[in-house]
Amino acid sequence: MSSLRIKVQLGNEASNDYRQRSNLILKFVYVIESTSHVTINDLIQALQKYINKHFSKNTQIVQLTTHDGFVLSNSDICSVVLKDNEHIICIDMDTFTNQIYATLDFNNLWFELKRHDASDNQEKCIQIGLNSFSKLFIRLYGTQAINGIYIFNIYELITIADEKRKGI
Repeated sequence: MSSLRIKVQLGNEASNDYRQRSNLILKFVYVIESTSHVTINDLIQALQKYINKHFSKNTQIVQLTTHDGFVLSNSDICSVVLKDNEHIICIDMDTFTNQIYATLDFNNLWFELKRHDASDNQEKCIQIGLNSFSKLFIRLYGTQAINGIYIFNIYELITIADEKRKGI
């Protein structure tokens, strides 16, 4: 059984966004056991659970990058794309939303729905369209708790469709 030791960071020291810098930057070492079948997506789920449990945070990790900024694909196998002592950065939903927002094309939305929510007297909205990289985006917003952007490329959409057909 092989294991992989990685250095994990949540938060970006070099961020120009004052909101990101004011948040605590977490750094810790994490060991992945039996790396031959663990995907980056599996690692994201495990790190999210670990951070929320050990650091009492309510974090949603949506992406992992290398320390020098390269995005790790969710379907990649950890033992193939990571090396021992690799330094990775966890990108949470707030950071991801701030980074990806500029790529959204609000002039050519495919779908938009706005509704008033009487339970909290707030307007909620969903927007669907393509971003500047021709990836499908779904944007949900309305309150502090509801504010996220989800991005899908064609391969992810095909995988989702295949899984639905197979009943997974």
